[in-house]
Amino acid sequence: MRTAIRRGTRMWPAEDQWRAPVGDFPPPWASAWGDDVYGLWADLTVNGVTQRMRWIEPSGDEGFWMGASKAERDAITYKHVRDWANNVESEPRRVPVKPGFWLADTPCTQAFWQAVAGKNPSHFSKGPEAPERPVEQVSWNDVIERFIDHFAATPEWGTEDRLCLPTEVEWEYACRAGTRSAYWWGDTPDDTRANWNDQHSGTTPVKRYAPNPWGLYDMHGNVWEWCADAWRERLKAPEARLDESARVVRGGSWVSPPVYARAAYRYWRPRVLAYHSQGFRFALRSSSRPEAGA
Repeated sequence: MRTAIRRGTRMWPAEDQWRAPVGDFPPPWASAWGDDVYGLWADLTVNGVTQRMRWIEPSGDEGFWMGASKAERDAITYKHVRDWANNVESEPRRVPVKPGFWLADTPCTQAFWQAVAGKNPSHFSKGPEAPERPVEQVSWNDVIERFIDHFAATPEWGTEDRLCLPTEVEWEYACRAGTRSAYWWGDTPDDTRANWNDQHSGTTPVKRYAPNPWGLYDMHGNVWEWCADAWRERLKAPEARLDESARVVRGGSWVSPPVYARAAYRYWRPRVLAYHSQGFRFALRSSSRPEAGA
């Protein structure tokens, strides 16, 4: 569990300044904000629908441990998955994450998508729980053009052009929440902690399972989550060719075996693909205004 920063005066304590949101706290777009056992939070409200955002503190110069050990990869039962993991995943290495960023505590729900973009494209859109299920059947292009660009074009929502998808590095950092195991709770799959393996024949409401230590729900299972990055087979090889037609997805889904939902598992989809196991979780860059919320 992280130790949350508490704001006592107008400025942050000097020793904690590197951990704080740029521009101080609360952010200018917040309809509500606070500090709890998971850290800082702020609510983004659009057309009466609210998404809670969690402040993901920077890692510091030491970084976080990204990747999967050979032991973890070799323990994968399915040979084709094991071969894939050994090809595209790397030995754990320290990767810095800075600056910090705000991250939605759940995948984008159908209710929030509709509040922003209008028509709901989801396959699992029937029944009273549908608004709190993740939106799915959205391509990467859909997310950028119909959701993220719409925020940038709507100044009254207060986010300006800071809304985005997390990078692959940011996604794994947030998923791990300070852990080094295959899943945030340990190395063994647990059906009571995630929606995977077709156990519910579809998506589930986003807060059905407990959150990770940073207050983030469904980082394993439910829907694959789009990341900002174009796909490269070797993440640690900057010379590797980027495939601009494909985008990174992370986290596994309701229909996938748990092995695909490991924190280190890397995969891709065509950026034009819209499928009933594919959703997203959005991020917000911190404000650049030094006295935001003052």
